[in-house]
Amino acid sequence: MATSVLDRVVRWNLDLDGDLYGDERERYRWYEGIAVAAQLQSILIPWSAAVVIWPLGETAVVPLTIMLVAFWLPAALGTVYVRSRKVETAPRGWSSKRVLLTAVTALPYGVFVAGAFYVHNPDSSTWIGAVLGGVVGAGIGVAALIVKGRQRERREALAKDDD
Repeated sequence: MATSVLDRVVRWNLDLDGDLYGDERERYRWYEGIAVAAQLQSILIPWSAAVVIWPLGETAVVPLTIMLVAFWLPAALGTVYVRSRKVETAPRGWSSKRVLLTAVTALPYGVFVAGAFYVHNPDSSTWIGAVLGGVVGAGIGVAALIVKGRQRERREALAKDDD
């Protein structure tokens, strides 16, 4: 298999041949800790931007947008990397915990966009349209996830029948 730039970045970051994360047991615990930190950051950073855009106003839109994009891109790259390793990213099911975490991590982006439109022109109804567009977009996203989940279930059922 060819080694991509992303593969090399991941290998360098994980320091698989080095001692950055210690031995195998320590490395596993570090990865757990990093996963916990990433989960908490995926909640706290977007919510911080979503909340502070309202009082800070229009001058905060560009820097907070840059911050959110810079925060989101590594997560997107992580998903691309995992998919390239043939890991199924569509959820098997939607537990109450998954629904809660999805809502808590996705909602602040919509709140931020609505806030950005609002602070740009509070008298305009554009920010209300942004909220409605966000709701429609979220609905489409949920529908796509449901379809992907059902496709996964069918593939797994077919694979089980082949065995």
